[in-house]
Amino acid sequence: MKHEPTILALDPGLRDLGWAVVRGRRLVAGGVLALRRLPKETRLTEVRRQVRGWLKAHRPGTVVVERTYPHPVPWLDSLHAISLYAGRLSRRRHLRFVTYAPQQVRKTVLGNGRGPKREAAAVVAARFPQLRLYLTQDRRWKEVYWQNMFDAVALALHHQSITQPPSRGR
Repeated sequence: MKHEPTILALDPGLRDLGWAVVRGRRLVAGGVLALRRLPKETRLTEVRRQVRGWLKAHRPGTVVVERTYPHPVPWLDSLHAISLYAGRLSRRRHLRFVTYAPQQVRKTVLGNGRGPKREAAAVVAARFPQLRLYLTQDRRWKEVYWQNMFDAVALALHHQSITQPPSRGR
């Protein structure tokens, strides 16, 4: 049996963190870690705990994170701290760690780096039909909330597209 590489993808946010585990052509798990109700000073601790759990549960070979940048305001810099932590943890566990800009991901998924998130989510849902129920929501905040998960799945798909040659039998 051929070994299928497993990817843990993270889309860090200040209020919510999207995550997805993709193994080969399958979406194994995914969701949104809601941080909005936690005090700002405990959010990073909770993210660290969850990331360690996902790594233990799914044993990915690669961790992919949406690119972040340092910020001079400490609580805004926590977004970048998530990415730094994921990178350090990946290196300690001898996992491949990569980051991609959102424009790179949308260029792969949509063919347009400036395409809207909503369109990228529709493409992801077409690839993984089990996600279709998250596309249309009765409230705008729910759509924004689930968009974090779609972005994480798109990160994993982008990484696959540039690291794995296309197969002839698809």
